[in-house]
Amino acid sequence: MKYVPDFETFKSLSGQVNLVPVYRQLTGDTLTPVSAYQLLEKGPYSFLFESVVGGEQISRYSFLGANPFLTVDAYEQRVVIQQQGQTEERTVEDPLQELENILDQYQAAELPGLPRFCGGAVGYAGYDVVRYSEHLPNAPENDRQLPDLSFALYDHMVVFDQINKTVLVVAHAHLDGELNEAELKDAYQSACDKIDQTCQRFQTGDPSALKMADI
Repeated sequence: MKYVPDFETFKSLSGQVNLVPVYRQLTGDTLTPVSAYQLLEKGPYSFLFESVVGGEQISRYSFLGANPFLTVDAYEQRVVIQQQGQTEERTVEDPLQELENILDQYQAAELPGLPRFCGGAVGYAGYDVVRYSEHLPNAPENDRQLPDLSFALYDHMVVFDQINKTVLVVAHAHLDGELNEAELKDAYQSACDKIDQTCQRFQTGDPSALKMADI
C-alpha cells in the first residue's frame, strides 16, 4: 500500500501547518460515488457532492464525507460547538465571525495530486444570518428549531476523480503544538489507519444493501 506523502515529506510539512493530508489512490472501476456513500460509516452529518458544470454536465469530482471532527450550529446569538463528544455553548454578537475564528485555527498543507477541496467546512447559512449585520424587522417564530447556520468540519474525505477513474481516500493528521519524531510518526500512522479502515469498508462491504424504490 502506498501512502502519499511518505513520512519524510510529511515531517517536512509538519512545521508549517497543523493539518497535513495523507491519502491512498485506488482504482475506481467497480465503485460508484453512491455505492461508496452507502458503505461509509455515517453519523448524522454526511454528504455526497457532485461537481456540475453549467447546471447539467457532470464535472470532474465527486466528494463524500461523514463523521466530522467538529460541528458549529448557531441559533440567533447562541453558538453550539461539538467536538470529540464535548459540547460547548457560547453567546456571541456575530456567529459568522465566530465561525471564521474557528476556521482560522486550522491551516492545512496543500499536496500535488489532491483537489483543492479534500477537507474543511461543509454546511449552510440560512437567510436569517443577515440579521447578524443588518437591522431587520423581527423574524417569524422558529417553529422548526433549525439553526440559522450549521457547519461541520471534516478531516477525512473520499474523492472520486471522474477523469482519471480513481478514488482518493484522504485523512488529515492533526498536529497540535511542537511534536517530536515519535509523535509525528503516531499522527502519520493514525491517518494511515483511518484511510485503511475506509478502504476496507469499500473492499468488503455490500453496496447492494442500497434500497431501490419506484419514482
